[in-house]
Amino acid sequence: MDKPFELQFYECLNERCELPTSVKNRLARQQVGYEGHLDFIKILRENLPEHFVLLNDIFYKLPYKFTQIDSVLITEHAIYRFEVKNLLSEYTYKEGFWYRKGERLSRNFFTQVKRAGEIFEEIIQNDGLYLPMESQLVFINEDDTVKIFDQENVSPYLMRWELRSYLKKVVEDSRGGSMNPKEVAKYLMSKATEGHLVSEVMDKKLRALARRGILCENCDSWRVDVKSRRYHILCKNCGHQEPKQRAVLRTICDYGVLYHDRPLTKNAVTEFIGEPSLEYIIKRTLLNYFELNSKGRASIYLNPAKRMEFAFKGEEFRYYSK
Repeated sequence: MDKPFELQFYECLNERCELPTSVKNRLARQQVGYEGHLDFIKILRENLPEHFVLLNDIFYKLPYKFTQIDSVLITEHAIYRFEVKNLLSEYTYKEGFWYRKGERLSRNFFTQVKRAGEIFEEIIQNDGLYLPMESQLVFINEDDTVKIFDQENVSPYLMRWELRSYLKKVVEDSRGGSMNPKEVAKYLMSKATEGHLVSEVMDKKLRALARRGILCENCDSWRVDVKSRRYHILCKNCGHQEPKQRAVLRTICDYGVLYHDRPLTKNAVTEFIGEPSLEYIIKRTLLNYFELNSKGRASIYLNPAKRMEFAFKGEEFRYYSK
């Protein structure tokens, strides 16, 4: 599963500037959440038949309403919506409120799940469809850090140790169902939207702090030598060498994440990389790896808005890092 866009955005920024403490904390929570989501997906794949369809990290939008959903599982019988929480600290729920280490929180996980479910169902029902649905809040941490002391105003939830028995029931319930998981998944994705959760104000404020240029893929240093070697760049900080084509592609992808709201052009990328000697490689990389979106005074390329590891999975290069 690809990392959520917001997580990729903040990881790019974290490599290129000193983030405010509040944003660092947010980034850390997102990284923990992503790890928990991967763990959740692994459990599902181990316990469900291959013909079930699993959609991850999808966005739905209505006028004045917007939600992101962690996972949607589609069987012959029903649609199952999961929100996954990987809570490392001690959390408790009592008397209608959540507490972390005894401190009352302003957010309510149950309310968030209920609201997301309402938006999801409304979008489908707007088309006159009433498909069987079920929602679950999943606490995936294996240390069992969540304690729920009352059941008032509680949405359906699962602890990690309950997940496998729940999935067994999902499989049993699917028998005899009449839905086609692939067709339903195709429909649900047709209703989804591109979603960037990074606010425009925070986006521009933090981007102004970001250092431009190629960073070392090994240590994130900007002290790289792009001229002394024919096919590689050399990090003066750690000695790591990366093929120039790979370094350029990686940096173009990071530019596309950081400036996802701007046209992806050769001039913009060249200015961001800031190395005139790499202009030919930049041009060839754009032509070879990115689809041309429009051609005019400045050709605009289709921006995947993903880091290289997700936009070009398994891509092989003529030369290797060393």
